[in-house]
Amino acid sequence: MLREKETRRQSEYEIVLLDELVAQDHILRKIDAAVDFSFIHDLCKELYSPDTGRPAVEPELLFRMLFLGYLYGIKSETKLAQQVNENIAFKWFLGLKLTEKGPDHATISANRVRRFRDNNIAERIFDNILQQCIEKKLVGGNVLYTDSTHIKAKANKHRKALIIVEETPKEYMDELNAQLDLDRKTLKKKPFDHDDDDSTPKGGGKTRMASLTDPESGQQNRDGKPDGFYYSEHRTVDSKHNVIVNVHVEPANINDTTPLPEILREIEKRLGHLPMYMGLDAGYHNAQTAHLLEKNGIQGVIGYRRHTHKTKSYGKYRFKFDGEHDVYICPEKHRLYWKTTTREGYRQYFCDSKTCAACSRREACFGQSTKRRMVTRHVWQDALDCVMAFTNTPKGKRLYAWRKETIERSFAEAKENHGLRFARMLGIQNMREQCFLTAAVQNMKRLAKAFSLRFISLRIWKSQVLFLQNLGFVDGLGFCSCKTWDLSTV
Repeated sequence: MLREKETRRQSEYEIVLLDELVAQDHILRKIDAAVDFSFIHDLCKELYSPDTGRPAVEPELLFRMLFLGYLYGIKSETKLAQQVNENIAFKWFLGLKLTEKGPDHATISANRVRRFRDNNIAERIFDNILQQCIEKKLVGGNVLYTDSTHIKAKANKHRKALIIVEETPKEYMDELNAQLDLDRKTLKKKPFDHDDDDSTPKGGGKTRMASLTDPESGQQNRDGKPDGFYYSEHRTVDSKHNVIVNVHVEPANINDTTPLPEILREIEKRLGHLPMYMGLDAGYHNAQTAHLLEKNGIQGVIGYRRHTHKTKSYGKYRFKFDGEHDVYICPEKHRLYWKTTTREGYRQYFCDSKTCAACSRREACFGQSTKRRMVTRHVWQDALDCVMAFTNTPKGKRLYAWRKETIERSFAEAKENHGLRFARMLGIQNMREQCFLTAAVQNMKRLAKAFSLRFISLRIWKSQVLFLQNLGFVDGLGFCSCKTWDLSTV
């Protein structure tokens, strides 16, 4: 319990400067000095009426407040409003007086619903912060890494129902169908009727489990992943300073490779060009992804994944492909020839049934119900082989090894420090807001770090110039005042 004298001291008047109460090396000082937030006012200007109603809270103040919540991982906006009124550094960052109260949490919610709901404000803020990173030369743009992470939706996994959803054909289907027609023509077979193929939903669509709490989330039920309803954030980072250059949000039941074409379009829109190299983990190890990268002039660096082989018979990896003769060679040096191509885009290579019947390894090669061995190869497998050949080179290995230092570290930072492990609100629009503002805050930290390093370098340079000036080696403007420096005299 405080003594009476110490209690009286708490009621004394004292003249203080708010600026003196915030440490000079505080992260909020660095962000305020490095980032230009003035664009927020112009961005939201059209959403406010200049002459109707009471004066509104400045939008820059509202978003600075939200940035504090994401920067310090404060998930509750009620708690954030409380922290603003109690934390001196927060007041300094928001431009509030020492005794001035910050906006109420209901003000943030009301503006989100009434003004910012359908305007993609969070994404536009992210784009502007990214542009500032580009202007400060923090983005190289040549080597990018893309991956996805799951974010727990604000939904009870036991409150769910089975629904029917209509599946849309994948973007590459038209290109794949053209390749199938070419294959069928080469084999002198009748082309497929693409109006009646497997890509068209039948019987009303496909059944999926949906959450009754957050229907826009997706149920995740994959090996090594937790069961429940989640969102997937597909993030792309630059290798130079780990700046986030793109964010894309989907329900977790969407395959990671499905939104990749749209992600590439978003990257090109934000950077003005596509990268030279793109690093992806083993989850993207398929021919469709490799073909997409090759078509866009991107050298892929993809992790290797041996696909599941459940039976006891020989796996496909035991068969070698001879590209010159377009045949597969089995372990017994017999040839498998291309006979047909399936609707899914896989060429089927068969061995002669008489050859298989007389083979000494027949029982180990395929089951009793089959008369000959068959091996499949995707029509775009050549693109995947080229990607894997580059990945296995010394340069490819270095690029892939750097992946864990970039995209994995970016996700870990977002989840551990900025609250991205759990969704704060319901719905994919709110999830997009959370992901974009989290990414924007992380990019602000990159800007603050770069600003600090340049400030320190400038201070060191000035001290060195002053030292040499005192010795007579440089003039007052920092230019060399003699032709040579004889450091032996120092």
